[in-house]
Amino acid sequence: MMTDNDQEALEAFTKELAKNPKLLEQLQKKSELEDFKERYNVKRATPLKCPACSQYMVTGGSLWINKDDHLKFVCRKCKLEWILGCLTKDNDILIEELRKILKGGE
Repeated sequence: MMTDNDQEALEAFTKELAKNPKLLEQLQKKSELEDFKERYNVKRATPLKCPACSQYMVTGGSLWINKDDHLKFVCRKCKLEWILGCLTKDNDILIEELRKILKGGE
């Protein structure tokens, strides 16, 4: 059974939805991203692209770095989990350098 507060909240949400039809889509994307982050224990995207998704000139998904192990990554697109490590530089340094290059700064 709906209370008065529930009814007011529903009406307010309906008004917001009428003002911004993309609100529901935005909320769904945000929820999916939070679910992905929680399920795979990742903290942020990196500039690295998934080796599997990048085959045959298909745009690869972003690799997200694990919260606890900087060598573990998960592809946002195909959900494959990877262990990647640069033998020349620390992964964190390499990712930061790539991020700067992609933003146009050195």
